[in-house]
Amino acid sequence: MKKIREVLKSKSGQGVPMILAVVLCCLILVCVTFEYMRLMIVAQGVRDSVQSAIVDAVTENWDEAYAGLREGYSGGYQLAGSSWSQNVTSGNVYARLQDVLGIEYEGGQYVKYSGENLEYRLYDLQLDVENAPLAPSVPDGITQLNVTGTITVDVPLSFGFGHLPPMQITMKLNAKYVPRF
Repeated sequence: MKKIREVLKSKSGQGVPMILAVVLCCLILVCVTFEYMRLMIVAQGVRDSVQSAIVDAVTENWDEAYAGLREGYSGGYQLAGSSWSQNVTSGNVYARLQDVLGIEYEGGQYVKYSGENLEYRLYDLQLDVENAPLAPSVPDGITQLNVTGTITVDVPLSFGFGHLPPMQITMKLNAKYVPRF
């Protein structure tokens, strides 16, 4: 510590390399912080858009939902003659994402470009539509019409000059149909 004070107080110019090193370290730290914030903003925007598309897929089933309001449950069923059959759909989530995010289909994946640079890549969308039972035998185990989905997002890093691998996140999202009236 005493040596550092002597170097900084010295008028011989020996403190210049240390000051340059401190400024360079601060600059790198600021760049890393901004890159982290960019990655989180992109990830949150994609998550919100996919969640909205999955909610749309659930609400698309509202007119097929059997409203067992008196019993407190609902599910996607249709009366066919004298029996009930399951009637739910997962919708077209990628089409909704193309409208909302402006993504394009390229090479088996959906990509978003910012100018000429790749901003992010979406792929491996899995949707699982869980229909509530029409007449559950156990009232405590009653569920609602539920859609669970996962999607993988790759966001290339702009910091690291292409030497670092992209951030890869597998997001898990969930939406339930809850009757309002």
